[in-house]
Amino acid sequence: MLSATVRLSVMSMLAAGLAACTPVPHVAHLRPAVDGIVLDEGKPVAGVELFLAKFPGKNHPCTDVGEVIPVAPDGRFSWTAADERRSTTSLLNPPSVSGALTALCIRHPAKGVLIGAVLFVMQNESVAVRLRCDVAHPRAGGGPHTVSAMLGQPQYCEASDAG
Repeated sequence: MLSATVRLSVMSMLAAGLAACTPVPHVAHLRPAVDGIVLDEGKPVAGVELFLAKFPGKNHPCTDVGEVIPVAPDGRFSWTAADERRSTTSLLNPPSVSGALTALCIRHPAKGVLIGAVLFVMQNESVAVRLRCDVAHPRAGGGPHTVSAMLGQPQYCEASDAG
């Protein structure tokens, strides 16, 4: 017969093992909250359309039109964060994807479709970003946030902290 101490130890180890397999509810952040402005030579653009591209895409993510983002006459735009409640993560079954990509595409009446920015967000971080996009000036860097361009294509937005 097992002593009470051994039984308690075995039961504790079994409970810890089962707890590691139990799904833990959490929120996955799929897209950052963004507000911004789109300009041409520093002035608001008339007739420009913004949309979020679908990923994964081809060499140019702006070929598949996703959600259209309204642009005000003064060039301002915004969208809310997209979060998803999940219960599939456990210590023994971590998420297979740790981040999400969002591409902001700009359809300009004279310049065609441009990649504004590609934003990467870790799914465990809630992020709010402010974008300043000028279709007359491609940027070499995206600012202090993770804003990049696919396959070396130019980007037209610079990011900073919203707030």
